[in-house]
Amino acid sequence: MTEKDSVVLADFTNTTGDAVFDGTLKEAVAAYLGQSPFLNIVPETKVRETLKYMSHSADTRVTSDLAREICQRLGSKAMIGGSISSLGSEFAVNLNAINCHTGDSLAREEVEANGREQVLAALGKAAAGLRNKLGESRASVQSFNKPLEQATTSSLDALESYTRGEEQRAHGKDAESIPIYKRAVDLDPNFAMAYAKLGVLYGELGESETSQQCYKKAFELRDRASEREKFYISARYYDSVTGETEKAVETDQLWAQTYPRDAIPHINLAFLYRQLGQFEGAIREAQETLRLEVNQVMPYGSLAYAYLNRNRFDEAKAIIAQATSRGMEPWYFHEILYQIAFIQVDSASMKGQVEWAKGSPGEYSMRALEASAAASSGQLIKARHLFQQATDLTESHHLKEASANLIAGEASLEAVMGNNSQASQKAKTALAISHGYGVEESAAYALARVGELAQAQSLANDVAKHSPLNTLRNKVDVPTILAVVEIRRGNPARAVELLQAALPYELGEYAALTPAYVRGEAYLQMHEGGKAEEEFQKIVDHRGSDAFDYAFANLGQARAYALQKDAAKAGAKYQDFFALWKDADLDIPILKQAKAEYAKLQQ
Repeated sequence: MTEKDSVVLADFTNTTGDAVFDGTLKEAVAAYLGQSPFLNIVPETKVRETLKYMSHSADTRVTSDLAREICQRLGSKAMIGGSISSLGSEFAVNLNAINCHTGDSLAREEVEANGREQVLAALGKAAAGLRNKLGESRASVQSFNKPLEQATTSSLDALESYTRGEEQRAHGKDAESIPIYKRAVDLDPNFAMAYAKLGVLYGELGESETSQQCYKKAFELRDRASEREKFYISARYYDSVTGETEKAVETDQLWAQTYPRDAIPHINLAFLYRQLGQFEGAIREAQETLRLEVNQVMPYGSLAYAYLNRNRFDEAKAIIAQATSRGMEPWYFHEILYQIAFIQVDSASMKGQVEWAKGSPGEYSMRALEASAAASSGQLIKARHLFQQATDLTESHHLKEASANLIAGEASLEAVMGNNSQASQKAKTALAISHGYGVEESAAYALARVGELAQAQSLANDVAKHSPLNTLRNKVDVPTILAVVEIRRGNPARAVELLQAALPYELGEYAALTPAYVRGEAYLQMHEGGKAEEEFQKIVDHRGSDAFDYAFANLGQARAYALQKDAAKAGAKYQDFFALWKDADLDIPILKQAKAEYAKLQQ
């Protein structure tokens, strides 16, 4: 075999009568052989996809004959199958690599295990022998040769639970897989990859504190994982726990160099580049992921998000349509389409995305998007109602931190609108529920805007204290909160100075141009209308990065032009704001203030 060849794994033939070996041994072989940079194991997702094209259920057991047919369809070189049988208290384990096209045996290994708990160790020895016989260099095998019981788990029962968790996730049943992975770590508290998978799942649910605890545990146990899995765990840890974005990027880049056929580091890099605002890099990495794994949903989503942020809306819709035609339609596709529809004033499409989201795992997130869209149009009563619906949904699913994030986000909107008492109350309600990732930042931002400066500064200091290594929290969140504090204190020049740290990141998905908006406010207070107008123009020019602050940016520009004594441009921008808020609630403080400013301009 050569490094260009790929291998399909078949299910084991189990004649022992012990169901623990069903599926588990295949997962173990995949984990062990997956250490090898030489062997290219066809991902289980691709195998399941091929089964569908062959008119089989994705759950169909992959026998040796079926694996050989899949192998031929995919243009792979070989298939590896195995068997286990009992010899009294001992077990015979067999691995056989077969040329898919000729049916000839390429390599075979047979070992015996002295008891049930020795099966994994014996299987690892057989797999190591197979690697040598298939042409992998001795140096490569020695370098990437973590014993199987250390690379995964020494517990068969724990591995069985992990395998079932993987099967549930493969069917899109993420929430259902959580208790199964938890059983795996209960059975083996040293099962690093099981903790890592729990970290992913809790993160997807918005439970960042629990997610971080799982990632920390996985990172502590990373020596009990293979080299490839160490990359997986470390990349997640640096991104989601310490927030060391540069280390996360370096880890993923080294991972991609070590395992050039792995898609995961490229999709990780695409996400990181999006957060940093490096969208061309994000597009490049997402496209590379698609080259490696055309049937994975994540690169389509990452590419769509990158196109959205670059205002390339038609391309974003096209890549989503391409994924949907392949049977992939996660809920966040509809969030992207909703934002594009809002920007393009396509109410029919907006309604369609909302209807689709009903009953989906992302329904509460879509409700929050609807609320933000309503608030962006000045329909605050409607926005409050939608935020309440979103919060009710998170509470019904016991997503405490997600609820707190929604309430804190609503507090920030109320603060921008000028509803100080509501903003303060919402911020404190959110903090009473959780101090998780994002909650403190949003609450502090709201409290700073309404003038509760001591508490806002205390929260900002708390964020910095508990996340000393986090790139984006310390370069974006903390300076932005403190800048608002300085504006309220009448020190706008200090605010601009603080916001210098955010400049390299403010176009990214994480910052979403909030630092530019605050910088614009600082320049307004400094009576530097030209500089203020430039900051608000960033938001106008990048609708995809910040779909919902467009109206506020227009108002900011109106004020900037007024400072420059350009009544015509100022008047036009005020009119643009009023047109965007034509259906707005009439008692919103920021609207009343804008009308008063416009009336004064006309005098």
